[in-house]
Formats: sequence, C-alpha cells, structure tokens
Amino acid sequence: MSMNNGVANFSQESLAQSLQQTLSPDAQQRKQAEGFLQSIEQTPRFVVPLLQLVNNEGTDGNIRFAAALYFKNFVKRRWAQDEESAEELLSADDRRVVKEEIVGLMLTVPKKLQLQIGEAVSIIADSDFPEQWPDLISTLVSRLSATDYHVNNGILQTAHNVFKGWRSAFRSDRLYTKINYVLSQFTEPYLQVFVTTDRLIDEHAQNKQALQILLHSLALLCQIYYDLNCQDLPPFFEDNMAQFMQTFHKYLVYANPNAVTDDDDVAGDLEEVKASICEIIELYAQRYEEDFKQLPQFVETVWNMLTTVGKEGKYDGVVSKGMAFLRTVVRNPQQKELFASGDSLKLICERIVIPNAVLPESDEELFEDDPVQFVRRDVEGSEAGSRREAAADLVRGLLDQFSSETTQAMSIYIQKGLERYAANPVGNWRDKDVALFLVASVAVVASVQALGATKVNELVNVPDFFASQIVQHLRDTGSDAQAPILKADAIRFVTTFRSQLPREMLAQALPLLGDHLAHPNPAVSMYAAIAVERILVLKKDGALLFGPADIQPLAESMLQHIVATFDRAESPQKLAENDYMIKTAMRIILACRTNILPLAPAALAKLAQILAEVSKNPSNPRFSHFLFEAIGSLARFSCAADSAAIGQFEATLFPIFQNILQQDVAEFMPYVFQILAQLLSVHTAGGALPEAYVSLLPPLLQPTLWSAQGNIPALVRLLQSYLQIGGAQLARDGHLQPILGVFQKLIASRANDHHGFGLLLAATQFTPADSVRQFLKPVLTLCLTRLQTSRTAKFTRNLVHYVASVLCIEPQSGAGVAMLVDAMNGIQPGLFASVLQNVMLEAIPTVVGRIDRKTVAVGFGLLVASSRFQGDPACAPLTGPVLEQLATMLMDTGVKETKTLADKQIFDGSAAAAAAAVAADEDLDALEIEDTGYQASFARLATLGDIKIDPCPLIADATRGLGQALQSAQAAISAAAQQQQLSPAAAQFISAAIAQASSSQ
Repeated sequence: MSMNNGVANFSQESLAQSLQQTLSPDAQQRKQAEGFLQSIEQTPRFVVPLLQLVNNEGTDGNIRFAAALYFKNFVKRRWAQDEESAEELLSADDRRVVKEEIVGLMLTVPKKLQLQIGEAVSIIADSDFPEQWPDLISTLVSRLSATDYHVNNGILQTAHNVFKGWRSAFRSDRLYTKINYVLSQFTEPYLQVFVTTDRLIDEHAQNKQALQILLHSLALLCQIYYDLNCQDLPPFFEDNMAQFMQTFHKYLVYANPNAVTDDDDVAGDLEEVKASICEIIELYAQRYEEDFKQLPQFVETVWNMLTTVGKEGKYDGVVSKGMAFLRTVVRNPQQKELFASGDSLKLICERIVIPNAVLPESDEELFEDDPVQFVRRDVEGSEAGSRREAAADLVRGLLDQFSSETTQAMSIYIQKGLERYAANPVGNWRDKDVALFLVASVAVVASVQALGATKVNELVNVPDFFASQIVQHLRDTGSDAQAPILKADAIRFVTTFRSQLPREMLAQALPLLGDHLAHPNPAVSMYAAIAVERILVLKKDGALLFGPADIQPLAESMLQHIVATFDRAESPQKLAENDYMIKTAMRIILACRTNILPLAPAALAKLAQILAEVSKNPSNPRFSHFLFEAIGSLARFSCAADSAAIGQFEATLFPIFQNILQQDVAEFMPYVFQILAQLLSVHTAGGALPEAYVSLLPPLLQPTLWSAQGNIPALVRLLQSYLQIGGAQLARDGHLQPILGVFQKLIASRANDHHGFGLLLAATQFTPADSVRQFLKPVLTLCLTRLQTSRTAKFTRNLVHYVASVLCIEPQSGAGVAMLVDAMNGIQPGLFASVLQNVMLEAIPTVVGRIDRKTVAVGFGLLVASSRFQGDPACAPLTGPVLEQLATMLMDTGVKETKTLADKQIFDGSAAAAAAAVAADEDLDALEIEDTGYQASFARLATLGDIKIDPCPLIADATRGLGQALQSAQAAISAAAQQQQLSPAAAQFISAAIAQASSSQ
C-alpha cells in the first residue's frame, strides 16, 4: 500500500499491542486498551497505520483481524456526518486516504478480513457514492482480470458490499439515480465476467482447487445479479434474461464430485450458488412474472431438487430458499393451476413439507448442549432461516390458495403422528414433535410478536387441541423426562396461541408455566419464562388480562424459581447469558405493581447480588438492561406503596453503585445514574438533600464523566432530580454555578444542546426566582452566542420553549416578563425585540409536545399582554406577528404532540402522588427494550420516566391558557387585527380563545 506519509504520532507497535489487548480475557486490560485506542483515534491520519496493520502479512493473524474489526467500527462511528452536528468526525484528508486505498486492500487481504473491510466499504458507499466517490465503479471495472480470479473475487465482493444495501432500501429518486449510474458502467463488464466464469468452470471441472475459486466467483456474481435486479428489472437484464436463466438453470442442477465439500454442516460454494439462484427466481416470480417465461421450468426443477436433496446441514440454505420460491409461486393466483390437483398437494406435503418438518439431529444436540442458542434461534430466527421455518411458510402459502384441501391433507399426517406417539410415547416422541409443529403451521394465519397468533385457521379448534394434547405435558414438571423437547413444544404452543385461548385456559396454564421455570432443562425453563412474560402483557379492551391481584399469589414462587436458575450459573458470563429469565423477573414485578411490596426485600437482595456479580464483566447488554429495569420497577412500586422503603434500597444498592463507579464499569454507569435519579426523586421536594447525595454531587460534575456520550442523558436526568428535590439548597450552597457550567458545555454541542436545555429548565423551575434572576443574563448570553456561531432549528426551538418558561414565572405579577426583558436588554439595549423578531417568531410554530406548546402559548401570551411589552415602541408592533404565530402553532393539529411518560407522571416526592402516577401508567405494560431508546451507549430506563417540568401546572389546555393570558390585551389585539397584522383565521382563533377563557371563569 502507498500509505507512508503523514502517519499519526504513535507507533505501529503500540497500536498492534493495544489491538491485541482488546482480545484479552482480562476485562481491565481490555478496558485500558480500548481507552487508549479511543484516545488516539481522533489523531489525524490514525487510519493509515491501522490499515497498514490490516494489510501486513507479517503481522499476527489475530491482530490483523482486530485491526480490521476496529477499522469497520471506526468507520461506523465516524464516517457519516450528522447534519445536526457541527463537529467534524473525520477529516477530509483521512476520508480521501481511505477511499484511495480501500479497494486495493479488498483485493489483497484474506476472506476473513475481506468481510470486515467490506462492511466498511458498504458504510462508506452508502454515505458517499456516487457524489463524493464518483470513480468507485470505474476503479472496480478497471481492475477486473481475465485470468486472476483471486483479484476478481475481491472486486466482486467489494461490488456486492456496495450494492447489497439496495435490497432493503426504500424507493427514491436518489436510489434510482445511483442504480442507473452503476448499470451504465457495470453491466457489460459484469456479463463478460459471468460468461467467462461459466466457461472456465466447464474447463476446470476436474481441477478441484480452481473449481472452488471459480464457484466462489459465481456465488458472488449471483448475489450481485440479485442486487442489481432487486428494485426494478433493468432493460439490460430483460434483454439478456434467456442467457442468464439458462446458466442459472444449469447450476441449479449442477453436480460435480470435485465441487463437493468435506464439511457436511457448512454450505460450500456450490450450495451458496444454488441458494442464490433460488433467491433470484423467487424475486422474478414475485416481481417480474410476466417477463419470466422460464418460471414453469424452474418450478419443476426446484420441486425435484427438494425431493432429492440430502439432509446434511450444508443443504439447509438451498432447501429453505427453494421452499421460499415455491411458496411465492403457490401464493400467486396466476400460477394456481400448477398446484391445483389433489395429488400435487399431497406430494408437496408428503415429500417436501413433512421431511423438512422433522427436527434435525443437530438441533436436538443444540437443545441439550447450548439451550440458550437453541431458544434464541427459535424465538428470534436466524439470518439463514431453517428448513422448519421454510416448511411452515410453504404450508401457509398453500393455505392461501387451498385452505380446506391443505388443512385436510396436513390433518392426516398430524393425526398419524399423534397416534404413533400415543402407542409408544417414549420411542415415538419425535412423531408428536412433528405433529405439534405442523398444527402451528396449519393453524396460524397471521401473527405478530407482541400478541402471537392474531388470526387462526377456522378449521382448527385451538382450545380443543390445547385441552386434549397440550395440557398433559404441563401438569407435571417431571413428565416427559425422556423427551423434554415435547415440554418445550407444549409451552411454545401456549405462547403462540395466547391471544386465541380463553382466559380460563390461560389462568389454568399460568401456574403450570410458573412451575416449569424450575425445570432442570434450561431450554424448557427459558420457554416457560418467555410464555409467562408474554401472557403478563396480554390485554383485553385496553386492560391487562391478568391484574396485580391475579399475579401476586404466583409471584413469590416464580421469582424464587428464576433466582434458582441464576444461582446455578458458573460465571458472570453464564449468568448474564439468559436475558429471557431476567426479563420475566422484571415483568412479574411490573405486573404486581405496588403489590410487590411484601416480596421487595428478598427480591432486592437477590437483584443486588446479581448486579454485583455481572458488573465484574458485563457481557450481555439485553440482560443488563432488563436487570436494571427490574431494579428500577421494584424501587418504583415499593416506594409508591411505602416511601420508607427508600432507605433499604439506598443501603443495599449504594455500595454496589460505588464499586461500579470506582471501577469505571462504563456499560453500567448510565444505568446507575438513572437509578440514583429515581431513588433521589422519592425524597420530599423542598427538603434537605440526603448527605450521601450531597457528597456524590462534586464527582458527578467532573468533566471526565461528561466526556462519555452515553453518560450525558443519564447525568442530566440525575441533576434534574437534584434540582427537583433540593434546588433551593443547591442555590444557597453555591452548587448552581458548576451545574450551569455543565449547561455551557452541553449547548456548545449540536448533539447535546437539548440535554443542556433540559438541565436549564430544571434549574429555572426548581430554584428560587432570585437565583434565576442572577444566572439568566449569562445563560442568555451563551445562548445568543451559540445562535450566532451555529444556529439550528432544534436549538432555536428549545430556546423558544425556555424563554416561554421564564415568561411564566410569577404570572400574576409579571415578574417573569420583566426578568427576561431586563436580562436581554442588559446584554445590549433593544436586544430583546430584535431577537424576538428575527429569531424566535419563526420558531414558535415548530414547538411540539403538549406541555411545551402550552408553555409557549401561555408565556408569549403573558408577554404580549404585559404593559412592558405594549409600552415598548420596539415591541408593540410585534403584537400581531406574535399572535399570528401562536395561533398557527395551536391551529396546526397535524403537529405530532409527543405523548411521553413525562406528560403523565407526577413526581412531588409523596408516596400518594407516586402511587397515583403508577396506577394510571400503562406505558410499562408492554415494555420492550427496542421501545426504550435502547442503544449500545445509552438505554433509557422506562421504569424511571422523565421529571415533569411544567411552568404553568394550573393550566390544562394551551388554547384556554392563551385566552386567559390575553384577556387584558384585547385592545391591542383589536388594533393588530385592524392593521391587518393578523390573518382573519388567526384573529378569529384568538378571539375564540379569549371568549372560551372568559366563559370558564
């Protein structure tokens, strides 16, 4: 590589050593290495030695892989430039170097490294191609070789990485411009390589080594074919379809002993080729049917292939994609006649569906050897899919066109399986496993993850089947000892059909499922945990199907069973492996609400013990998140029932939190700050801050904590709690200044300025007016400076809301209006009117959120009605424009008002208020990690919620609040209307608001 100039000022040796240490089993050593790498990655030309390490054949393979992986993640973090961010994450020079070298790198590194570098290529291309990387395709095409297929494979892999994002992209003019740009330069060379590769495969049919390279090329060519056709059928491919399809058919039936790999579990290049061809013909059957004249031939070929292919794992992808193709064809009414005969349906069921519905031996082994992986793959699916999943999808495709015929045909096989099992339960348990799988395949017409099956086949009586075939496996945890998979099947049946079973059946099943949380087989206990968790969030007519009173009698035993599972873990990693169990523990606590109080001491002790253990080496972010949600929900509902419980929570958790902070466990620190905020919020507002929190405050304000992006939202939330509970004390003891220093740091960043305003709002709301008066001028100076240097719509919108909150201070006396105008004009005479006219006016209609819009309506209404405003020659003429914008904001019902926890919760420190808040709260009933703003760096705890900051809490409705504020300014409003400063619609709206406010008094 040519990267030898301007190398960053650290040695390649130190970089290699740090990368090697990131692979260390020692968590502390890994953390130190990661910290060093993060500190130097901002150095100009950091990418040069990093890519040199990747390319250096003399470097240890593990270090090269670590370098490639770090480079990929570096590109993920720093390449895409956020339009809202002023900070340049990566210099133009570094970007140029990467784009100049990365294609050449893809051609020389081993396949294992290619995959990592290829992902980086995909990210860069998605951002820059073709506008900032116009020569990419011409560079790739120019390096294609007629003889060197090692080089060609690198080029084809690079092209696939650039194109594959199109598969899931939404149609847009930019996307089609990009595709057409590629087609204009790439299709002719692509066809030449395609034809040459086919010829060379024939010529080297007896050369095993050459054949392997060429088949890999063909697999990449097939993947690229799909990429280029996935959005629309380009004329080039339409014109050459016959040639391409003839070649595809050739390789769908291709057989050569030299192409057979020794590994029966991993797909070889030939299997990859056949799977890709099945994807291509499925795409054509689905999207380009009229042009796809070869469809009947491929249906027959795939059918025959599926009835003859082996059971080895390496063929799973081919079989799955083949069945997906048949499913797509059978769903098309135009192709219905291909499958209309009774014999056809029978043959599909007998020769394709049934054989692929059998649980593979490898899965039976996985069930015993790696139960977590077995369950995760079953519940969440796998990228490659499985034969079973494909078989079930094929059955559903048949049901779409031949519902009664398919149901009848499958019922015969189901009944035979059940009869064979009944005759010999120990020896024939696999027959029932297949039967239960087929029942689910036939019965489920539509399903969603949150509810399970939402629509079922009318010909299948799900409750009857539950009573006759399922409940027998649940009554005794000791049954099915020789076939625990049947227990898993039975539990999975309940989970799948939970929305279709009557409440009384679920009430019968729930305690039985609870008992199975203690099952000695880990997979069974995990399936039980998933079933319990899913049932606890079921609703009917908007209310939970099982309320706190239903769950409380079961909660203690279920939690004990879950705890016993964790006690059996051999290491922190093994303990954290099972996020299904900890999620169920969280859900049980949430379901009990305040009824959890009697169980809280024991639950808290165990959760704290688990936290102390997993904090030694965090390994599963999902487990960590649900663990902290469980702690947060336990604290929330226990303290809602008995505010005195806060002491026990603080005594138990503080030592563990202190250790996490001292050990700098970065993954857990944002969670710790959020739980601290929750615990602090339980204390009485306006009282003295507890001493433990006072001593913790100075360390919380240290710049090092705020340098980690993931800490910022959590730290802001914690400081808001400090201000809420002890704002006056903080102001009296001189702590406001460093807090406002944090605000200054936050608003300097486009990424964090909204957090800064959240902190400032709390300082303004929860500290005495005299304190606000003292800091208002310097704060506004900072805001105006930021407006001059880096103005954004988000910043201006937040500033408007903050200004309105100040205007709402002491509305009867007008103190807020005077405070704000004096502070701004104190910076520069006449500044307030100028900023209002040139900055804030246009931003008023952009404010969203119920409380935010109400605050803006009331605050600016109070401003316009004030004698200070009307008596100022610079401000009075703005009466009409301000009212016009306020009316525009409130009349725009299309503006999405964010409905968040903050709008519904009350945090005034009293147990009664907290109980009222949680009693009315439904957001937690369906809590999912994906819904909480979960990210690797920060995950908001839904059980915490936001502090409610409402500058005008006595006003419920924004329009009525505006009318009340304007009652004393009707003369000025009439004058503005007469001078045509108000549109007729706005004038009518304002008049109606005033009338509404007057009538309600």
